[in-house]
Amino acid sequence: TASNQQYDVYSRPLPLDPTNNMPLSNPNALATNSLPSARQTAPLPTERVPSTIPKGGAADDTATWTYPSPQMFYNALARKGKLGDTKEEDMESVVALHNNMNEGTWKKVLEWEAVLNPSEEGGKGGGGPKLSKFMGRPTDLS
Repeated sequence: TASNQQYDVYSRPLPLDPTNNMPLSNPNALATNSLPSARQTAPLPTERVPSTIPKGGAADDTATWTYPSPQMFYNALARKGKLGDTKEEDMESVVALHNNMNEGTWKKVLEWEAVLNPSEEGGKGGGGPKLSKFMGRPTDLS
């Protein structure tokens, strides 16, 4: 079976939160994930952008997911061996496209939920669907 273990840019295992399959938030892991990668030749922004996607399982009903910074995205590609011909100067555009795709996909989820579960409230504030976890399956056809 495939492991869900994730690693920082120095190949150290990151502890995962089993409720959402994301690395546990700890200041040290976040700091190292925002450091430049070994192959990197130019600095990348480390600022993250909040999404509009409600976060399931959060204590705060209005919590949303936060997108990775360009540096975090670059580090993830490096860690997974998928940098290929990736250029640092393209990362801000890549992250913007990634975020836009997620937001558009979430809007489609909400449209389907409105058809299939018309009694559910949409939007923030506790009602409507929430994204509980990420399950990356990049090799599975969908």
